[in-house]
Amino acid sequence: MIKLGLIGNPISHSLSPGIHQGFMKNEGLQGSYELFELRHFPEEGLNRFMNSRHLIGMNVTIPFKQTVIEHLDEVDELALELNAVNTVVKKNNRLIGFNTDVYGIEQSLNSLSPKGLSALIFGAGGAARAVFNVLTKRGFKARLVSRNLRNSAYQDLNREEYAQHKLWVNCTPVGSEGVQYNLLPLPYDVLNEEFAIFDLVYKPNPTPLMHEGLKCGAKVLGGEKMLNEQATKSWELFRDAYYNKL
Repeated sequence: MIKLGLIGNPISHSLSPGIHQGFMKNEGLQGSYELFELRHFPEEGLNRFMNSRHLIGMNVTIPFKQTVIEHLDEVDELALELNAVNTVVKKNNRLIGFNTDVYGIEQSLNSLSPKGLSALIFGAGGAARAVFNVLTKRGFKARLVSRNLRNSAYQDLNREEYAQHKLWVNCTPVGSEGVQYNLLPLPYDVLNEEFAIFDLVYKPNPTPLMHEGLKCGAKVLGGEKMLNEQATKSWELFRDAYYNKL
């Protein structure tokens, strides 16, 4: 039996259990995928947390993608570069961290095909850094914008700067079900059909940000494709760890 889980907050809306149960069914495996909505990272450490629940692998989301790194025995090169881990597997009682977000982002951007080579990325966490990594490697001029970034908070940009960047990417939980605020403080009236909006939020679909884009004729894409693509890569890691254990 393969046992998996997700830690983060908020995650009650997560589609990951259903996705991974589907993977298990396709492999003919019995197993479970549990949600662990935590206010704080497990005090006993991740190894004990996973051992006590017999977990062979875990996904990690907001706000623990950076915190988890210090609890791992080994971290994949890409995850180290991004300073963000979203997948942890146990091999020979060692915890190894990976980042599969990048793959999901790459596949999502391929389907969105944004115009131009300038982007604003809203957020400053692990997902935002993964988006920044992908976009800059594709030749984009990308800028992180977040409420806590010095000289790059939402109010620090003028209307012209918002209008010049034709790709907007939301890497915050704003707009998610259960989150207090529906919309980021942005000048939505600058949007038009030349814009593309990629919202990593996947529930509801469309998101409030996507609604704003649709009203102006912009291309929009929610986070469900990214979720499914990164989950596929995570599952490959979980499955390999499980079979190596047998």
